[in-house]
Amino acid sequence: SAVGTLEFRAIQEPIRTLPNVYQFYQAKARDIDFDTQEVVCDSIYGSGSFSIKYDKLVMAMGVKTNTFGTKNLVEREGQEVFFLKHLWHARSIRNRTIEVFEIAALPQVGVQEKKRLLSFLIVGGGPTSCEYAAELYDFLSEDMANLYPDLVEHTTLTLVEAADAILGPFDNHLRAYVERLFNKRNIKIRTKTAVTGVELCHVEGFHHESTKAIMSDGTEHRFGTLVWSAGLQPVKFTDKVTSKGIQRTEAGRIIIDEYLRVKGHEGKVWAIGDCAECETMPLPLLAQVAQQQSGYMAKVLTKSIREDEKAFHFYSLGSMLSVGKWKGIYDGQSLGDPYGWRAKVTNISGFAAFITYRTAYWGKQVSWTNKLLIPMYWFKSWAFGRDICRF
Repeated sequence: SAVGTLEFRAIQEPIRTLPNVYQFYQAKARDIDFDTQEVVCDSIYGSGSFSIKYDKLVMAMGVKTNTFGTKNLVEREGQEVFFLKHLWHARSIRNRTIEVFEIAALPQVGVQEKKRLLSFLIVGGGPTSCEYAAELYDFLSEDMANLYPDLVEHTTLTLVEAADAILGPFDNHLRAYVERLFNKRNIKIRTKTAVTGVELCHVEGFHHESTKAIMSDGTEHRFGTLVWSAGLQPVKFTDKVTSKGIQRTEAGRIIIDEYLRVKGHEGKVWAIGDCAECETMPLPLLAQVAQQQSGYMAKVLTKSIREDEKAFHFYSLGSMLSVGKWKGIYDGQSLGDPYGWRAKVTNISGFAAFITYRTAYWGKQVSWTNKLLIPMYWFKSWAFGRDICRF
């Protein structure tokens, strides 16, 4: 959706339309009193606060983008700097991408400023960053090349990763495959490099200032758009909860046992997803982990199983990624139990992995409305091009 392949409404689900939702409040949790078993909430519409009593509580706060204290990053967020985690981030990135092309198309803009405006800097070498880089390349080479034929030659894509290689969790052969594809597409990969700050700089002939990234190796990189997806950290509410005697890891995540119970509050409070970590069996911050944990909790809360009858076990379905141009990768080496039986499934790359990727995520949609809309938008993007409307 960040480049218009899919529309935003086709990949989100209104909670109130889901079956068997007993009661739902669109509000923000402000505090928890574990002694009185009460959650204090604030209306997101500014219409006061209220409290909810609970018998059993499941915390699933998730995480937020980690900026690592990078200078001026938060201050420039929403202008030239964008995070890539939520749906509104994708919408902002899409608008910015089209905006820089429109600015660069103006007759008074010189060549050097065109190059800066059309320089896309992607920070982070994980699956999210690499997938966005691949989608952005497709968008620029397939759609923007037709609409702005005089500007595409000035575009550059740079991927920056602080570690030794991109896609750290993936198999070495698959990482090498993606690196070869990116090199062929002139997507520059800079490993062992971090962005330490963002600064403003003057552009000759312009009243406004432009932006540049300061790198850990001392170099500078002028850019028009910086997309940051370089790490995750607990949200403020998790910090508040753990300040009330709840044990947490060094990374700030809530410590749980193998039954997903919060230590010291067994039988009353559970935590799942990215905000929690089991001391004995830590798991990666993946959507499939949270999804399987939620299924386990549903059985506990509906008393299909006793809370101490059967511990939670994660079964990895493997890792997959779309890398653009109808290609993908699937890492089958991670299929199975990370702490037990592992399946011996071969890795897949190319068109077969791309079809596997799209089929899997299409099947994860909740409503048939989205299951119908998504293939329609895929076909529309392939046949008629991606949508470049800004809204």
